[in-house]
Amino acid sequence: LKQERDTWRAVAESYQQAFEDQTARLQEVQAICWATQMELENERAANHRRQKSSEVSMRGGGARVMDGIDGQLDGTSLGTAAVYESSHAEVTWRPNFCFRRVEHFTAQCDYGTALKEVDQLLRGPLTPQARVEGLLLKSNIMRKSAWIFDALAACSEAMELCNRLEELHAHLPRIQYQRGICYYQLHMLKQAREAFNDICMNDNLLYAEASEMLDCCDDELQGRRPGFEAHRTVTEGLLSQLYDSRSESKRRRVSQQFRFHAAKAKRLSLPQRWM
Repeated sequence: LKQERDTWRAVAESYQQAFEDQTARLQEVQAICWATQMELENERAANHRRQKSSEVSMRGGGARVMDGIDGQLDGTSLGTAAVYESSHAEVTWRPNFCFRRVEHFTAQCDYGTALKEVDQLLRGPLTPQARVEGLLLKSNIMRKSAWIFDALAACSEAMELCNRLEELHAHLPRIQYQRGICYYQLHMLKQAREAFNDICMNDNLLYAEASEMLDCCDDELQGRRPGFEAHRTVTEGLLSQLYDSRSESKRRRVSQQFRFHAAKAKRLSLPQRWM
């Protein structure tokens, strides 16, 4: 027994040592991945600053310019011929370099893989701006996967982060628009109307779409109002009670007849030749 105990103890110690070595290698690989991710994020921020300074130098008098450079750099941007104000450049969403794979899987409607990728990225170290973009992307994926309440939870987390940091306030219109779409799909029209109404007029693109959705909410709310109990007249209320009482009496009469026939039914004896 002692020899068998020593043998199993040696095997357990070897497994424990192998597990510790594997854990150390995994932590080393994770550290390398996170460092590479942060380096790519810093490089993207530096490129964005250089591009912004070049746009300012090309603009000269502060007039509008066509944002064609962003369309060449980011293939999934909103377009190469979009015209933006200088104050609108920060509001306009440019997909983060970290989420290119997520964007690729989302475009192919592979929402499961996209959600797994974005969850893995959100667990790592990200800048606040990249984290807000990741939460919005996660909310969009969940909304397309019909997980509306989870999409609303991701929007709430992104909004809380934006409310804490002033430099992230430019993302609030997109978050409000996403919340409004989720509420609209849940048929919570009042909450959807409030979310669409909070989008400011400074964001021309989102404001136009939010105005259309706001009109849809108003039309549906006005169309449903006559069906509410508070808007019924006395005559309509009496008629509805009369119809309900008639249907209830009809159901009661049918059920009583069924019980009567069931009580009258008797068990017949088997024929003599079957026994």
